[in-house]
Amino acid sequence: MRARSGAATMLLVTCLIGLTACSTGAGPSYADVRAQAEDAVAEIVAALPDGAEFVPDGGASAQPCDSEVSPGGPSTGEFATIHGAVALPEGTDAAATVTELPVALGDGWALEPAGVDLDIATVRLSRAETNVSVDVTESTVQGRPGLDLLAVSECGRGG
Repeated sequence: MRARSGAATMLLVTCLIGLTACSTGAGPSYADVRAQAEDAVAEIVAALPDGAEFVPDGGASAQPCDSEVSPGGPSTGEFATIHGAVALPEGTDAAATVTELPVALGDGWALEPAGVDLDIATVRLSRAETNVSVDVTESTVQGRPGLDLLAVSECGRGG
């Protein structure tokens, strides 16, 4: 009899876990994933040479998770994007800064395929803890060496 009740308990636990994972209350909220994207951008900027200044193109932007550009995850809710430019100190080699960034960030960040071949330095980094993906591309900002940053969070509930 014990084996039967143990199997029934395991079946019940499995069903409850499955229902909880698929419920609308599961997973982070949009506010959480937006904050995670903002934190990822701040961490990247902190790893850049002293004097680097991030200038956002506005605040975080909410995008529907059922769109073609969705990072995946649930098909409901929204994901956050943060875009902006980083002005680097005069004389900084932007390409070298981009290629050295994964090492400067250290553990907790993974280098991912950028998905597009460019003639300029670019990296796609992923924050393992939060699934935030950040593209960092060599650029110029008002005639100075710079970087273009685009952070994309995972999907979050509500908006």
